[in-house]
Amino acid sequence: MAPISSLLDNNAESPPLIINVMALLILIALIFIIGLFLRNARSTRYFKSFEDNYLLQIPLYSTLQEIIAQFTGLKKMPFSQVVLVDPYNTGVLMTGFVTEIVSKDLYTIFVPTAPNPMNGNIYHVPISQLRFLDIEPEKAMRSVIGMGTGSSILFASKDRVQEMEEID
Repeated sequence: MAPISSLLDNNAESPPLIINVMALLILIALIFIIGLFLRNARSTRYFKSFEDNYLLQIPLYSTLQEIIAQFTGLKKMPFSQVVLVDPYNTGVLMTGFVTEIVSKDLYTIFVPTAPNPMNGNIYHVPISQLRFLDIEPEKAMRSVIGMGTGSSILFASKDRVQEMEEID
């Protein structure tokens, strides 16, 4: 908002709060107008061309775009099952996501690093070292991005294994 505020200020006698509020309203109106413009197919193609030629050249733009799409539900997360994994059998649990079931007893797990979940480690882990959680992957990923804040929801969620044992 600073560039818009500086254009509005011009050494005026208006209090800075009013100028900042006006700058915010102008910014919201601009975003709204762009949204209206992008509602039809032709405009969407123009924006896609602009994005490919210019926006994707900005560092981290594509990473942020993908993360936002996943968290807003526009793109399905590649992980369907959240697990707590003890890859070294030390009792230390890591938040992970099942990426593939290799066999009946062996799973491939991706453990993302914080705060950038695009990096991480891949482990091929026996099922005995996994604790399957009944929680949405989006919530677990928020905990990873938040560098562990909100991890209590992981431990508060009921284990799938316990849930199945209670049914039997």
